[in-house]
Amino acid sequence: MSALAKLLWIQGKKVTGSDTVSSANTQELVKMGIPVYIGHTAKNLLHKKVDCLVINGAIVDDNPELLYAQKYGIKIIYREVLLAQISRKYQSLIAVAGCHGKSSTTAMIGAVFEQGKLYPTIHNGVQDNLHVGEKQWFITEACEFRKSFLQLKPYIAVVTNVDADHLDCYRDLDEIKHCFVQFAGQSEILIKQASDRNSMLLRGKQRTITFGLYEGDVHTKNLQTLPDGGYSFDLVINSKLLGNFYHIPRFRIHVPGLHNVLNALAAITCGLVQKIDLTSIRQAIANFNGIARRFQQFARVGHTPVILDYAHHPRELLATIRTANSLYHKYLFVFQPHTYTRTISLWKDFVDVLSKVPHLVLYKTYAARGKSIVGGRALDLSRYLHTKYIASPEKLGDYLQKQAPLYDAIILCGAGDVVSGEFLRNTSFTTFD
Repeated sequence: MSALAKLLWIQGKKVTGSDTVSSANTQELVKMGIPVYIGHTAKNLLHKKVDCLVINGAIVDDNPELLYAQKYGIKIIYREVLLAQISRKYQSLIAVAGCHGKSSTTAMIGAVFEQGKLYPTIHNGVQDNLHVGEKQWFITEACEFRKSFLQLKPYIAVVTNVDADHLDCYRDLDEIKHCFVQFAGQSEILIKQASDRNSMLLRGKQRTITFGLYEGDVHTKNLQTLPDGGYSFDLVINSKLLGNFYHIPRFRIHVPGLHNVLNALAAITCGLVQKIDLTSIRQAIANFNGIARRFQQFARVGHTPVILDYAHHPRELLATIRTANSLYHKYLFVFQPHTYTRTISLWKDFVDVLSKVPHLVLYKTYAARGKSIVGGRALDLSRYLHTKYIASPEKLGDYLQKQAPLYDAIILCGAGDVVSGEFLRNTSFTTFD
């Protein structure tokens, strides 16, 4: 939302906004000259003549600003509709979808295109969530929540994976797969993961190209771990699809986790499709330093690093845990569940993954939308797993201060306020930003 506000502001539109709390995003908008009101109230729409109210999926039906707009006939559109309208102002759209890895993959594709001097505009794939480029390429995340990505008509669609998620707005995994098939079918060129079984039926209108660790039109060979936790690999390319190259030696990526190798392969494939030279592609991937809240070393307590990670789905948690296991001997893992409905619908998977963590703390659920549901709370998970539960940021901060000397790292995991950065700035931790 804040990135779209910036884009509209840059285009000369008059923009105001509101949020429940002040954050780095809202403060950045204020610095740009965009008025931001803290707290949702109908008064926020009275300060200036409002032609249109833009809302996202987290806005509930009884939101006072939404009710006011409905009462007085102010046009209301969802975020994804605005995103689609903005994307149509560019010659070519690259939309990155998938249940996991969208942001990092979007950022890597943006880095490849920038290094290749194609000067893209990048939405939600850079540190400050927006990079304004020229009018040829618009690169954005395509979120599947409430089928919002179906608003987009991409030239290139990238699908990192398909998984069971957002089961509060999808009937089941089959409905999710059906929507991804529809999204892919709206693209001219589809780039998808070869080994993802749920992506098997996805096809683009003109071409479908696959990537993978060990299989696909673009895949790795001689994959090795680097001392910094990153990876190096040779690249194998299906010459029938992408030209005369077949085997290109030694690419390097310096962000940890095998899932990031997959993200890099998606970005490399995207660059190859647009015939960006291999030197530029290789350099962009090697220089990529990750994005905010993706295994980001954000602070430290004494000598103990504090890692922020956005993982909030069991599959994402598993990837984060595997990355942590490869880097640290003993770490404290703090997880904040995101929405009560997700916890309930994926309860068994959460239990299976979190039961493998030897030093685990459950932090209060970040509701995002909806009211508390007994059986879907962090408290319920902690009781079932017989692990520690903490309900306030003050108590969590105190606990981490005391426990930090016992661990090689502290990992704060989730999509809520525990990884927002605001929590850590309000503690006595030393932050790196």
